[in-house]
Amino acid sequence: MRAERSSSQCSEAIAALLAAERLAPGDAAWGEAFRDGFDRLYTEVDLHPAASTAAEMFEAAAATARHVAVQCLPLGIALVMHLYPLCALRCVPLPWWSPANLRRNRLLQEIQDGGLILANAGSERVQGAHSAVTAARTREGVLVNGTFDYVSLAHVADIVLFSADVGGHSAFCASEVGSLSMKIGEGRFRGSMRLSDTCPMTFENHWVPAERCFVVPSESAVQCTTLYQRSWFHLLLGEAHLARIEQLYRCWDLPRSADTLASLHELSFLRKYSLCLLEEASSAGAIDSLARVTAAMKLRISLLAQATAAAIRERDPTSAAELGYIRRQPTCDEKILTSIGGSAFEVDEREKLAS
Repeated sequence: MRAERSSSQCSEAIAALLAAERLAPGDAAWGEAFRDGFDRLYTEVDLHPAASTAAEMFEAAAATARHVAVQCLPLGIALVMHLYPLCALRCVPLPWWSPANLRRNRLLQEIQDGGLILANAGSERVQGAHSAVTAARTREGVLVNGTFDYVSLAHVADIVLFSADVGGHSAFCASEVGSLSMKIGEGRFRGSMRLSDTCPMTFENHWVPAERCFVVPSESAVQCTTLYQRSWFHLLLGEAHLARIEQLYRCWDLPRSADTLASLHELSFLRKYSLCLLEEASSAGAIDSLARVTAAMKLRISLLAQATAAAIRERDPTSAAELGYIRRQPTCDEKILTSIGGSAFEVDEREKLAS
């Protein structure tokens, strides 16, 4: 009975958020409407999953992503943008007594105690990465200048996570949102995708204190950390899209082709394998395998999304358009195809079919 009541309340919170943002007359009013609606949704979903294993953490986070994405895919994607860095931060293996691990634990405790919302700045997209961002390391912390072009949940995030080059090393920074040295720009998307609340974020002489910076001394460690985060993103993004695709199949009574059934069958096995790799992520080899498997899953789910979009475009153009964005989301389909030997011709043909 409690689960049913919670589900109903969550649906009501999503509906209220959608109604409020549709009535907002301008960008400033839209931001306020989104914040108010998100505050209500926040009380109805689990945005701070905690579990003893990485696989259990994933299952809890995936349940939230699916639950929201079934009703509103853009909002589900937005929550993924909070959930994946949180899960990666909780689970990334770090030496027990290292300064990075101690700072990570303090940050996680602060996030948990305060129920804070995370945003992740910067991305790898078809159009290129974020604009140039510079950082200077000082005794007190890191001074940052520049613009990150894509920051989801920009209007509701309490902490923004990003990486920056500091004197030849990479620093992962966790900065509080809301200071005068941070500016949020206009939304990157219009229409229903605006509900991902994705905006550029500009830093002007923005200072991040040393206790919120995790300096990684080697490129191999940076690569492992980046791949690990990206794997969490691919897994949770996939869960959100598969839930929405399933809902659309039921809603429009779409036939399931042999290719669709085979893809779903393959994905179920890849998902199980990925969860095993999450548990073995203390080795660089396991993280590399995890990244390859989750990238393959992301590509397969993107192909399913494009096929579903084509099938419903005449009847439900909004949902079809929402499904189309996954092919551009990191790692973009073009890059994954190229990495597995796809020719430029094959990539071009996919772009034509999806447009």
